[in-house]
Amino acid sequence: MGEAMLKEVCPGVFIRDFRTGWYAVPQLNYSYIPGSGRSLMVDAGMPEGVSPDGLSLMSRDLEELGIRWQDLDCIITHAHRDHVGLAHILNEKGARVFVNPVDMQTREIMEFDFMDQERREAFYRRLGLKMSAPEIYEEFWKAGDFFIRGFEHCWEFSWEPLSPGETVSYGDYTFELVPLPGHTRGQMGLLDREKKLIFSGDQLLNGVASIVRDSGNYPDALEDYFTSMRAVKHEYSDCLFIPGHGVPFRNPGADIDKVVGNYTEKLRIIQDCLKNAEKPLCVWGVSRRAYGQFGKEISPAMRQQFILIWMKTYACLAFLERRGLVVSKENEDGVPLWSPAV
Repeated sequence: MGEAMLKEVCPGVFIRDFRTGWYAVPQLNYSYIPGSGRSLMVDAGMPEGVSPDGLSLMSRDLEELGIRWQDLDCIITHAHRDHVGLAHILNEKGARVFVNPVDMQTREIMEFDFMDQERREAFYRRLGLKMSAPEIYEEFWKAGDFFIRGFEHCWEFSWEPLSPGETVSYGDYTFELVPLPGHTRGQMGLLDREKKLIFSGDQLLNGVASIVRDSGNYPDALEDYFTSMRAVKHEYSDCLFIPGHGVPFRNPGADIDKVVGNYTEKLRIIQDCLKNAEKPLCVWGVSRRAYGQFGKEISPAMRQQFILIWMKTYACLAFLERRGLVVSKENEDGVPLWSPAV
């Protein structure tokens, strides 16, 4: 795992293509800019318990680039578990870690709901899983346990605030922190307007759509994502994009149109599911229909995928409701049930 060479993708900017060995996120980038004073690393990878090779390769990279831990600044683009995993190790070794406070207030919404039993029970109730057979509920509870395994302490690190609108300089680069919300509420990009370079987090992964998530706490997630995608297309389209995962790329316009088109199609499918249903549906019911799993036995692997599908479905339903296209009403057990707007 993780043995790809460290590459200089443009003057003074180095990337390691790291193969994590973890099924859900098989690849991520370690990105560095060495400086005569402070040096930059973008994002902090995954914890050792999930991806054991990460720390040793990071250490090797810093040694090769002549960067001391105590001279390193790590800027987190967004506080998802595969971007903050080694932040506590950076603390221990003397590096500084910077995060948008918005992301640390809400944490990574999905895992935060899963970490605590009461929060997970409340979330499963909102999805409508409690209305399923007990054995189905138990299977998805086990899937939730597996989903967070190894990430339980990801957010226990010291950090300093850094927010959109602020600027930082490393090497020959001066970056403006720009907002890229939707994937998380506080995701930021690092933009050098003069050199036309942007570290873009998980906003767009070379044609792959980011998962826009809601669990009832971020109802404008998809709207934010569409808004920030327009900014990417019209304001940053002449930049080299260095994403959190995958190869750097340019000219994102066609990929953005594809991603937005895919989300638009999913919104249409969800509306059709509600129109064709005989009664209002919970999020669990909508997601099974929208992803072709209605009436089918859900495999263990698919149960893991459904944890992400629920979040995306919730975000799509919230987007449609804010536009008056669907409505929700809680039943006597407090479960939101969704139906087409009249």
